[in-house]
Amino acid sequence: MKISNIPLNQVNPYKRNQQQTEKAQNTPKPTTDQLEISSAAKNMQIKSPIEVEQAERVAAIKADIDAGTYKVDAKQLASNILNYYRI
Repeated sequence: MKISNIPLNQVNPYKRNQQQTEKAQNTPKPTTDQLEISSAAKNMQIKSPIEVEQAERVAAIKADIDAGTYKVDAKQLASNILNYYRI
């Protein structure tokens, strides 16, 4: 009895897997992504003197709140709220 129409690549699947592995190892690896930050973005990362002053003020207020010595000026707060909603 003769068996025919059997593809040769299915006769030895281990060899085919080995060939695919070797082919995958021989292919060049794709290049990696690169990121370039523009000079404008670099300038934005530098803190301005205003930001430094604000950070110092916030740190001082946090310290006062933690110490329990922070006092709120009720008249100033009410005036600022009214001005905010009038505009």
